[in-house]
Amino acid sequence: MYTQSRSSPDGRSPGSSGHQSRPGNSHTAPRPQGQHRSPSLGRKNSASSMSMENIQSLNAVYNTGMSSYIDPIGSPTHVPRSGRSSPLRSPAASGHSRSGSFGGSPLPARGSSPNLPASSSADTVTANMASQLPHSHELRQVRDNVMVDLQSQTKEMQRENSALRKEIEIKEGKLQSSMNSIKTFWSPELKKERAIRKEEASRLALLKEQLRVTSEENQHHQLTIQALQDELRTQRDLNQLFQEGTVKPGTSSSQSDLDYETLWSENERKNKELFLLRKTVEELEIRIETQKQTLSARDESIKKLLEMLQSKGLAMKSMEEERGDYDRVKSKMIEAEAKVTHLESSLEQRDRDINNLKEELLKYSDNSHQLRSHGSHSHHHMQRNGQQNDLPKVTALQAIIESKEKKISQLEKQLREFEEDLMSLRSNGAVSSEEREEEVKQLEVYKSHSKFMKNKIDQLKSELNKKETEMLTMQTKVDTMHNQLKDQQQHIDVLKESLAAKEEHSKILSADIDSMRMRLEEKDQLLDKKNKQISSFSSEKNKHSSELTEVKDMMDIKERKITVLQRKNENLEEQLKDKDKQISTMKERVKSLQQDTSNSDSALITLEEALSEKERQIDRLKSQRERSEGERQEEQDNLTKENKELKDKVETLQNELAENQSNLLDLKEHASSLASAGLKKDSRLKQLEIQLSQKTEEVNELEMQVKRQARQVRAAKESVEQAAANKEAAEKSGILEDQVKQYRDEVTRSQQEVDRLLEILKEMENEKHEKDLRIRELERQMRDSNKKLGAIKHREQTEKKKNAQLLEEARKHADDQSESSQQMQLKMGVMEEKSFVRQKEDRIEELEEALRQSVNITAEREMLLAQTQAGKQTVEKQVEELTQEIDRMKKHLQATNAKLASTSLSLQEKEDRLAQLRADRKKQLLEVMEMKQEALLAAISEKDANIALLELSSSKKKKTMDDVAALKREKDQFVQQLKQQNQNRIKLMHDNFDEEMNGSSVTDGQGPSPDQEEEEGIWA
Repeated sequence: MYTQSRSSPDGRSPGSSGHQSRPGNSHTAPRPQGQHRSPSLGRKNSASSMSMENIQSLNAVYNTGMSSYIDPIGSPTHVPRSGRSSPLRSPAASGHSRSGSFGGSPLPARGSSPNLPASSSADTVTANMASQLPHSHELRQVRDNVMVDLQSQTKEMQRENSALRKEIEIKEGKLQSSMNSIKTFWSPELKKERAIRKEEASRLALLKEQLRVTSEENQHHQLTIQALQDELRTQRDLNQLFQEGTVKPGTSSSQSDLDYETLWSENERKNKELFLLRKTVEELEIRIETQKQTLSARDESIKKLLEMLQSKGLAMKSMEEERGDYDRVKSKMIEAEAKVTHLESSLEQRDRDINNLKEELLKYSDNSHQLRSHGSHSHHHMQRNGQQNDLPKVTALQAIIESKEKKISQLEKQLREFEEDLMSLRSNGAVSSEEREEEVKQLEVYKSHSKFMKNKIDQLKSELNKKETEMLTMQTKVDTMHNQLKDQQQHIDVLKESLAAKEEHSKILSADIDSMRMRLEEKDQLLDKKNKQISSFSSEKNKHSSELTEVKDMMDIKERKITVLQRKNENLEEQLKDKDKQISTMKERVKSLQQDTSNSDSALITLEEALSEKERQIDRLKSQRERSEGERQEEQDNLTKENKELKDKVETLQNELAENQSNLLDLKEHASSLASAGLKKDSRLKQLEIQLSQKTEEVNELEMQVKRQARQVRAAKESVEQAAANKEAAEKSGILEDQVKQYRDEVTRSQQEVDRLLEILKEMENEKHEKDLRIRELERQMRDSNKKLGAIKHREQTEKKKNAQLLEEARKHADDQSESSQQMQLKMGVMEEKSFVRQKEDRIEELEEALRQSVNITAEREMLLAQTQAGKQTVEKQVEELTQEIDRMKKHLQATNAKLASTSLSLQEKEDRLAQLRADRKKQLLEVMEMKQEALLAAISEKDANIALLELSSSKKKKTMDDVAALKREKDQFVQQLKQQNQNRIKLMHDNFDEEMNGSSVTDGQGPSPDQEEEEGIWA
C-alpha cells in the first residue's frame, strides 16, 4: 500500500516523460489514494479505500508516540523503502520521500520509515520491536510464498503491459490510416470525423496514461518487494538477537495479516486495471470495425444510386428505399429497446448475484476477497458488454442518416447534369421543325416530369429534415441517457467499493470483538477463581475469628490464674513473717536459757552450734525465698508484658480483619458490577443485531413501495401521453412526484444514522428533477411528431426505472453497511489486588501460633508456681524439683526453637506467594492497559475511515465539511486519550518499580535473627 499517490492532479508521476509536477505538491500532507487522479479512472481510484483506513490509523498510532520500526541498515546507499517498508510512519516522512531515486530516474516513493538519531532510543525501539516479532517459522514461509507470488504476478503484468502497448500502437496505425482514407474520400464530413478523431485521441491518451500508471505501479511493486525482503532480513536478524525476550504474538500476527491483506488488495487492483485496459482496447477494435462497416455501407449506397440514375427509376426506388430504411430504423429501435430491457434484467440479475455473494461472504469469511474480486470482475464485464452492444447500433443509425443525406445531394447533382444536357441539345439546334416540335414536346414532358420530381424531392427533403431532427433529438436523448448511465454506474461502483471497504473494516472489527470476547471469557474465569479464593478467605477468616475468641477466653483464664498465684504468694510471705517471729521468740528463749544454764558450757557450745546451723539454714531459706520472689516478679512482669502485647496484637488483627472484610465486600461488589456490565454489553449487542435486521426489513419494504410508486408514475405518464392533456398530466405527475418524495422522506427517516449519504441522495433527487424537466420538454417537442415514436418514450421510461432501481440499490447497500459499521464498545475486565488479604491472613496465623506458644508457656509457669509452692512446704525437695523444672524448660526451649524454624519457613513460602500474586497483578494491569489501547486505536482507525469516505465523496458542501471537522475533533480526543493512557502506563511501571524497591528494603530491615530469639528464650 502507498501513503500517497502522484504529485500531479491528473495522476502523472514526476518520473513520467513529457510531464512535470507542480511546484507546490512535493511537501504536501498525505491524502487518500484516488483524489489525485482524473475522473475517468474512478473505478480504479476507489479500489484502495481499505488501504486508506490502515494508513491513517497507523499514522495516528505513530503520532501518539507508539513504538515504530527502525531501519537496521545504516549505510547511506541503502535502497529507500516504499509504502510497505514500515507499517508505522509519520505523514512528514511520507511527504518528503518523493525525491528518492531508483535506477537513475526519480520515482515517487510512497513512504519511508522514520530515522531515529539517538543510539539509546534506537536500542529501546529495537527491544520493543523484538518483543513484537513472531518466532514462528510458518509465518516466514507464508511471507516468502507471498513474495514469490508477487514477483511472478509483476512479471506477468509487465508482459501483458508490453503486449497491450504493441496492440495499442497497431490500433493507432489502423486508426490513422482509416482516418486519412475518410478525410480524402469524404471531404464534407471533415467536421464530424475531426470530432470523432478528437474523442479517439483523448481515449488513446487515457489508455496511454493508464499504461504509464500501470508501469509506474509495477515499479512501485518492485520497490515494495525489495522493501519486504529488507524487512524479512531485519526480522530474521532481530529474531536471532532477541530469542530470549518475551514475545507478543497478537501484535505481530495482526501486522503480518495486515501486510498480507494490503498486498492482496493491491494485486486485485492491478488485475482490475489490466481488465479495464483490455476492455478499452476491445472497444477501440469494435469502433474501427463499425467505421469500416459504415464505409462499406456508403460505397454500396453510392453504387445503388448510380444504378438507379442509369435505369431512370429513381423516384419509385428511392421511395421504396426510404420506406425500407424507415422500417429498418424502426426495427433497430425495437431491437435497441429489447436490448435495454435485456440490460435491465441483467442488472437485476447482477443485483441478485451481489446479494447472494454477500450471504456467501458472511458464511465463508476466509474466501471473501476472492469472491468479491470475482463479483466485481463479472459486474464490470456485464457493464462493458452492455455498452459495447449499444455503441455499434447508435453508430449504424448515424451512418444510415448520413447515407440518406448523401443520396439527396447526389440526386440534385444528377438533375443538374440532365438540365445541362438539355441546354446542350438546344444549343445544337440543327434539327427540323418536326424534330423541334417533338423535342419541345419531350422538353415539356421532361419539364413536367422534372417539376414532379422536384416536388417529390422537396417532399423527400422535408421528410428527411423532419427525420433528421427526430434522429438528432433521439441521438441527444441516447447520448444523455448513456452519459447518465455512465455517471450512475461510476457512482454505483464508488459506492460498492466503499461498501466493500466498510465490509472489510466491519470484518476486522468483528475479529477484534471476537478476540475481546475471548479475553472477557478468560477474565470471567479469573473472576470466578478469585471469587472462590475470596470465599475460601472468608471461611478462613471465620476460623481465625473463632480461634481469636478462644484465645481471648484462654487469656481471661490465665489472668484469673495469675491473680490466684499472686494471692498464694501473699500468703507465703505472711507465713515467712510468722516464721521470722517464731525465730525471734526462739532467740529470746535461748538467751533466757543461756542465763539459766551458764554453768554448762558444753551445752551452750552445742546449743550455739545448733543455733548457728539453724541461722545458716534460715539464711539459705531467705536467699531461696528472695530468689523465688525475684523469679516470680520477673515471671509476673513477663506475663503482663506478654498480655499487653497479645492484646495489642489482637486489636491490630481485629482492625486488619475489618479492613479485609471491607476489601472483600468491595471486591465482591466490583465483580458483580463487572458481571452486570458484561451482561449489559451482551444484551446491547443482541439489541443492535435485532435493530439491524429490523432496519433491513424496513428498507426492503420501502424499496418495494418506491418500486410500486415508480410503476404508478410510469403508468400515469403513459396515460398522460394518450390523453394529451397538459394540465391534468402535470397535476398527476406532481401528485405522483410528491408521493415519491414522501416515500423517499420515509426512507431517509429510517436512515438517520447515515447522515453522510443524505447529501448524495439529495443531489440525485435534484438530478432526477432536472431529468423530469428535460423529459417534459422532449414530450412537448415530440407531440408534434408521429405517434410511431411512442416506443422511444417507453424506452425513456424504462431508463428512468433503471435509474430509480440503481438509486434504491445504492441506498440499501449504504444503509446495510453503515448499520453494520456501528462502533462496538469494548468490554474491560478489572483485576484488583488481593495479596493484602493473603498477607493479613498470614499475619493472623503467625499471631495465633504466638498465642499458642504463650498459652503453653503460661501453663508451664503455672506448673512451676505449683511446684515452688510445694517446695516452700518441703525445703529438702525444692532443690530437686527446681533442677527438674530447669531440665524441662531447656527441652521446651528446644521445642520452641524448632517451631520458630518451621514458622519462618512457612513465612518465607507465604512471602513467595505474595510476590507471585503481585507479579500476576502487574500482568493483569498491563493486559488491561493494552486492551484500552487497542480499543482507542480501533476507534481512531474508524474515524480515519469515515473521514476518508467523506473526502472521497467529492461533495464540498458545508455539512460534509462540518462532519469532517467533527470527526477530526473526535479523532483528536481519542488521540489525547491514547496519550493519557500511555502516561498512565509509564506511571504504573514507575509505581511498581518503587513498590519493589520498598519491598526489598522492608525485607532487609525485618525482625531479629533466630540466634537472638534463641538467646532471649534462654534468658526467659
